[in-house]
Amino acid sequence: MTPVFYDVVYRGKLLPGFDIDGVKSKLMDLFSISEEKAMKILKSKGIALKKNTDEISAKKYETALRRIGMEVTLTRSKKEPDSGETSKVPPDEGTIKQEPIETEKVKKADRAPAEEDVSADPESSQEGDGVSKVPFEFSGSGSEYFKIWLVNIILSVITIGIYSAWAKVRRKQYFYGSTKLFGSSFEYLADPVKILKGRLIVVGFFILYSALSNLLPLVSGIMSLVFILILPWLIVRSLVFNARNSALRNVRFGFKGSIKEAVKVYILWPLAAALTLGALSPYVFFRQKKFVVENTVYGRTAFVFTATAREYYRIFFGALIPIITGIILMAVAAFFLPPVSALVFLVLYLYLMAYFSVKTTNLLFNTSSLSHHRFEAGLKTGEYMMLVLTNSLGVAVTLGLFFPWAKVRTVQYKLQHIALLASGNLEGFIADEEKQVSAIGEEIGDFFDMDFGL
Repeated sequence: MTPVFYDVVYRGKLLPGFDIDGVKSKLMDLFSISEEKAMKILKSKGIALKKNTDEISAKKYETALRRIGMEVTLTRSKKEPDSGETSKVPPDEGTIKQEPIETEKVKKADRAPAEEDVSADPESSQEGDGVSKVPFEFSGSGSEYFKIWLVNIILSVITIGIYSAWAKVRRKQYFYGSTKLFGSSFEYLADPVKILKGRLIVVGFFILYSALSNLLPLVSGIMSLVFILILPWLIVRSLVFNARNSALRNVRFGFKGSIKEAVKVYILWPLAAALTLGALSPYVFFRQKKFVVENTVYGRTAFVFTATAREYYRIFFGALIPIITGIILMAVAAFFLPPVSALVFLVLYLYLMAYFSVKTTNLLFNTSSLSHHRFEAGLKTGEYMMLVLTNSLGVAVTLGLFFPWAKVRTVQYKLQHIALLASGNLEGFIADEEKQVSAIGEEIGDFFDMDFGL
């Protein structure tokens, strides 16, 4: 079989959230080049940072460069390198030398994605940079979901909550099945019985806790400590359950996170944030998102997360001015016009909820990738704020009956503003994942394969 070689191409774009000065500094360090050379690269509109390299090495380049903020793509080389010799094209021919990037920094950045046939030509792609934009499609409707929602509520009440496990499966199957990517619907494959078992365990624990808290305060304190200690395990098991019961094109997702790492991100770091009076909260949020994304896999390929803690701090600091302004306005209004103070609080609350939801969602998708394929999100704070406002008013006016329409409208809006940027042959990638999963197989009959609702 003829080996395939790739060019690592930079087209003059930085990833969202990165500034040119920061990227320049990291590029100088990564390649051991001068400031002048780094700026020349960043200002170029098309440059092959590495030519004619094997797939594994090309992916190392791609991951390392994306981590420092450069948007790069892998394109199939038009000719193979000379045997026993790496490509060393002079700088004026659109490439840079190989040696500096082959460092421990690059090796640590590598997440060894699964092999994929990338056939996109940089000169013939739809987006002009070897990337095809594949939108998510959502075909659900409020009237359809209303029927499911109403039946779920009635049966859950009649069965004293037992049917809620089946209700969850029906709900998720509807939204998964109504969401399509590349013409195929997502699937939710969970067994309601396993969901019910997990819920009974959690409910039983809290019933016991409530009973003992009145009779034996010391025992209730010990149980609270036990719950905190097992919380990371419960979170990991829930993430494993939900991931492995989600699928696209007969390929299941998965979650490989360890309990040890979960202890750090869900107990130790939140504790540190509390001790610093919340100063570390953005960092905690960043670590938790990183833990979830980087340990999620599609078939055998892991997702990559390139966001930084600085970007999450930027989001949190971006809310300071609206918060301070809102507090001042509420104080002034409370003194002169008390009813206006409540209105200001409501507007501030809606804005902050929309702001954080939009900013964190955009950052999550814009810095996540699967092999060569990236995601793009462009939600708008103002639009989402109006969506939340109209949904809330609709639910309030109809005494809750508008909820199914509100849920559908929210999902529809988000999916309309999220897309997959497919680099190369997505069909081939999915086919490869199907073959790998079929060949290796995966045992999912774990005794603890339950959803604990976390």
